[in-house]
Amino acid sequence: MANANDTIGAILVGALVSAVLSGTVTTQAFIYFRLYGGDDYRRNTFMVSLLWGLDALHSSMAFTSTWIYMIRHWGDSAVFDYIPWTIALTVALTAIITLISHCFFAHRVYVLSGFSWWLTAPILVLACGRLVSALVSTYEMLALQSYEAFVDRVGWVFTTGLSLSTAVDVLITLSLTILLQKSRTGFSTLTDHLIDLVTLYTIETGLVTSITTAVSLICWLVMPRNLIFLALHFSISKLYATSTLATLNARKSLRRRTNKFDDHALPVISPLHDLESQTRRGRDHPSDFISKPETVASPARIRTTTAESKTEQGGDNLASRERTDNVNASRRNSQLLPSV
Repeated sequence: MANANDTIGAILVGALVSAVLSGTVTTQAFIYFRLYGGDDYRRNTFMVSLLWGLDALHSSMAFTSTWIYMIRHWGDSAVFDYIPWTIALTVALTAIITLISHCFFAHRVYVLSGFSWWLTAPILVLACGRLVSALVSTYEMLALQSYEAFVDRVGWVFTTGLSLSTAVDVLITLSLTILLQKSRTGFSTLTDHLIDLVTLYTIETGLVTSITTAVSLICWLVMPRNLIFLALHFSISKLYATSTLATLNARKSLRRRTNKFDDHALPVISPLHDLESQTRRGRDHPSDFISKPETVASPARIRTTTAESKTEQGGDNLASRERTDNVNASRRNSQLLPSV
């Protein structure tokens, strides 16, 4: 194995970074319970609680590993090749959190694709394959307790797991981006703007997780004899949990924009407000309310007025239909938001 800087030092830095990211997960979980409480689907509440608990357990395993390396085995050079049981468990916990996140986004793909299993099934199969690879890696780490032996015997299993995770991230991001862009209406500016926001957010979250996983994979392939890859691996589960919780929390703000559009699209003026306006206008301009002598309209004038009235009524109906189409498009956009 490499020296202390690339092994114990990498573990320490990775644990500290994961602690910071764990604080982000806790913040997102707190925001979720503050925004939704018991008003959301039970499965969402259970998923948030599960992610929060698994993330806390993962952080405790990471810091316990640091304690084992730096305190319990202080001064022992043989520890550089030793795999504590806590390290093995972090691999399994990362895979479980990753699977939950992948299933969450796969369900979004399933809904947006019109409940198509042809697009969703490959994502789920690859995600489950990633979990199996991680569980096998965890078992081998517990059995071998040596990085040298693990790399030589079953290193390809760990490589497969990280590769599948990256592939699933890319597949989910591409699928959601294409499906969201196909949902653009072309006539509702706000609806298309909200779709663009959701698309941009999807790309950003997908890039963060996929790039981190890919960098960890590269470090594992290039430098398997040190633990820099493991330091990056500590952060993967935090990023998946954060992206999932942040996506859930973004629903209310996006729907608030949609509802705001609905309010402006169909303004309602109460009779009392109209009466007050007329009273105020009469007080400011009394001449508007002075009785004027009635005049008898000619038949030609009546026909002209009737034609103008029909034209105005047709224009009003057209404007009303346009407003209704915009409102319906706005409401359809709310269905594009993550509702699972």
